[in-house]
Amino acid sequence: MISTVTLNTSIDKAYQLACPLVDGTVMRVATCIDNAGGKGLNAARAVATCGEKIVATGFVGGNNGRLLCELLDKDGIEHDFVQVATETRCCINVLDPEGVSTEFLEPGRPVTEAEVAAVKEKVAEVAARADVVTFNGSAPAGTGEGIYRELVEIVRAAGKPAILDTSGKLLVESLAARPTMIKPNTDEICAILGKKPESIDEIVAAAREVHERHGIEKVVVSLGGDGSVMACDEGVFRGRAPKIDVVNPVGSGDTMVGAFAVAMARGMAVEDQLAYAMACASANCLTASTGHFDMSVAEGLRAQTTVERVA
Repeated sequence: MISTVTLNTSIDKAYQLACPLVDGTVMRVATCIDNAGGKGLNAARAVATCGEKIVATGFVGGNNGRLLCELLDKDGIEHDFVQVATETRCCINVLDPEGVSTEFLEPGRPVTEAEVAAVKEKVAEVAARADVVTFNGSAPAGTGEGIYRELVEIVRAAGKPAILDTSGKLLVESLAARPTMIKPNTDEICAILGKKPESIDEIVAAAREVHERHGIEKVVVSLGGDGSVMACDEGVFRGRAPKIDVVNPVGSGDTMVGAFAVAMARGMAVEDQLAYAMACASANCLTASTGHFDMSVAEGLRAQTTVERVA
């Protein structure tokens, strides 16, 4: 079983427009798709699509929280959340006919010390049963900058792998807990090392430096359409995905994390873990609904995804 922890859950709304977005005017939405959102829930759907058992946890509250749980039930995602007093947020992704994506992300409402203590207990419970635990996204006010460090420590103390996908101080403050894997982009690498890698050679060197300096087993740097770089004990690898006509890229990074958790739980070789996760992420880009993809499409893309050792 895999568990995903989403502290800043949301109702994700995908608005598809019939014409390009024009500032300062009334825009009619052609279609609207509602999803249970937050990066960890996108990862949870990826886990389920890959055929593994999933339990999602984190914070939910209010009417939006009830809707979120209903949407997860429809997706077949088992969940065990901490209920909070405040309302779960909404996030909107506007997609125009030219493929441009514009996002409006609400902040999470504040949580209390008692609610933070409850989520720590919940993570300890699920870690005892899980093969892999992922921590995804931002955190609401009231959790503190060290929240992910504390939660990763709980999972690592249980002897289980922990994947961390966050940014800024939440990421930097958590490195001391040695999560099994992190998935930074180049801006997040800059936050860790104080310098932003630009070229592929610099990205390869930076990923290896984070791996070696901080003792992170896998450092996976996402490069969008240019693929990814992974530094681990076995070496540094460059993954390349096939070119595709992107429909909606939102949630592809989260899908990659969920698929990585599946690949790790199945004991795949590190090169296969990267290729598998990248193929699922590419498949996510081909659907309008955030965090959803067709496994048969991912399998076809896997055959076109290459991974080579570069260092």
